[in-house]
Amino acid sequence: MKRILLSLAIVTLAGSVAALGSTGAFFSDTETSLGNTFTAGAIDLKIDNTSYYNGAATSGTSWDLRDLTIEKFFNFLDLKPGDLGEDTISLHVNTNDAYVCANVKLTSNDDNGLNEPEALVDTTDGPGNGELAQNVNFIWWADDGDNVLESDETVISQGPLSNIGAVGDSVNVTLADTNTNIWGSPGPLPGNTDKFIGKAWCFGTIASAALAQDSLGPASPRTPANSTGGISCNGSGLNNSTQTDSLTADVTFTATQARNNSDFVCAGNCAFDSTANLVVDGGFENPEVTSGDKWDIFPSPAGGWNVLWRDPPPGSPPGRPATANIELHEGVLGAAAEGDQYTELDSDWNGHVGPLNNEPASTVIYQDIPTQIGAAYSLTYQFAARPSTVAANNRLESRLGGIVMDDTGGVADPNAGITWIAKGPFPFVATTTTTRVQFTDLGTADSLGTFLDDVKLSQTSCVN
Repeated sequence: MKRILLSLAIVTLAGSVAALGSTGAFFSDTETSLGNTFTAGAIDLKIDNTSYYNGAATSGTSWDLRDLTIEKFFNFLDLKPGDLGEDTISLHVNTNDAYVCANVKLTSNDDNGLNEPEALVDTTDGPGNGELAQNVNFIWWADDGDNVLESDETVISQGPLSNIGAVGDSVNVTLADTNTNIWGSPGPLPGNTDKFIGKAWCFGTIASAALAQDSLGPASPRTPANSTGGISCNGSGLNNSTQTDSLTADVTFTATQARNNSDFVCAGNCAFDSTANLVVDGGFENPEVTSGDKWDIFPSPAGGWNVLWRDPPPGSPPGRPATANIELHEGVLGAAAEGDQYTELDSDWNGHVGPLNNEPASTVIYQDIPTQIGAAYSLTYQFAARPSTVAANNRLESRLGGIVMDDTGGVADPNAGITWIAKGPFPFVATTTTTRVQFTDLGTADSLGTFLDDVKLSQTSCVN
C-alpha cells in the first residue's frame, strides 16, 4: 500500500511538472521601453560682429560667435567730424526657430566741459547737455553678410541717436516676429541659420550710396576697406559744439521661441516711417512765386499753412486785410535753405504792388498734425535773420503742442546774403491725437525780418 501511494505521488508530481512546462508551447513576445526622458530644448542666441573704422578693420569692436558679456558695437574715444564706422552683426539661434527683437537705449549724452573753441558756440555743459547724440547719425539695414549696403537691401532705420529721445529713453526694433521679418517673409528666424544686420555710423551727415548687388553674400570680396561700403559721410557741416562731448548707448537683442507661440510680436512693434516729414510743404514751395520781384504774399491758408496776424488790429494805418498773408521769397535776398522758396514771418499787407512800407505785419503760422498719444517726435527747421537788419527785426519762437521748443532771441544780420541757422532736433512726446506745429515772429512788427525754411517733423517712436 505504501508503494502504491508513493507511486501515485510521483505520478501526481510528474503531472504537475508537465502542466507547468506546457506554457512554453504558446507564441509570445516582449518589448521594453527603457530610460524614458524629457529634456528641455534650448533657445540660445549668439552674436558675432565684424567692424570697420574709417575703412580699416578694428579688432576692438569685432568678435566671433558668442554670448555677449563685455563686447561693444562701438567704442571710439577720439571722434573727428567725418569719421565713419561700419559693422556687420551676425545673429545665430541654435536648433530652434525663434523670434528676434532689438532695443537701443540712449544712456548718456554729456557735455564734458567747455574748452575755448566750444565755448564760442555752446553755452551748455554737464550731463545730458551734450550735442554728440544729435550729430552721430546711423543707418541700419538687413545685410546679406558682406559688410556693405547694396541696392536691394532693406534699410531698417536712419537718423541720429537723439531721435530715440532723452537720455534713458529707448526704441524697440522688430527684426523677426509674426508680422515682420526684415530679411523676407514674416515669421521667425530658422534655427541653425545666420542672419545679418548692417550698421553704419557717421560723425556728420550720413546717406545711402548703395552698391550694386553682387549676390555673393559673405563670400563677397567687397568690404568697407576696399569700397565705399555703400555709405557716404560728410562732417563739413559740424561746428565746435561737440568738442569733448560723449555719448553711450545699450544695444540689446532678444530671442523668443516660435513653437507654440504663433501670435508673438516684439514690444513696440508698430508701423511708422521715421524718414517721413509730417509737415505739409515745410519748404514753402507752394504757392509758387511768379512775380518778377521774386516775392509775393498769399492769403491764408496757403501751401498747407494757416496764417494769423500776431497782433490785434492796429488803429493806424488803416487797411490791414482781415485774412493774414504768408509772404514767400524766391531768391530775392539770397538762396533758400531747402528748395527754391522760404517765408518771411514779418509779412506784408499789400505785397510787392502795394503802396505801404513798414506796416505792422508780424504773423503766426501753424499746422495741426495727426499724432499718436505717447509716441515721440522730432522737430527741425532753419532760421535766418533778414540781411541788413538789426536784432529787433528777427526773433522766432517755435512751439509743439503749445510748448515752446525754442526762442531765438533777437538776431541781427548786418551783411548781404542769407545765413541760415539749423535749429533742433527738438524731441517731443505727443499727448493728444492732434499736435499743433507753430511759428511766431516775435520781432518788431514792421514788415521786415524773421526768415523760416525747411520745417520737418518726424516720428521717432510709437506705441502698440
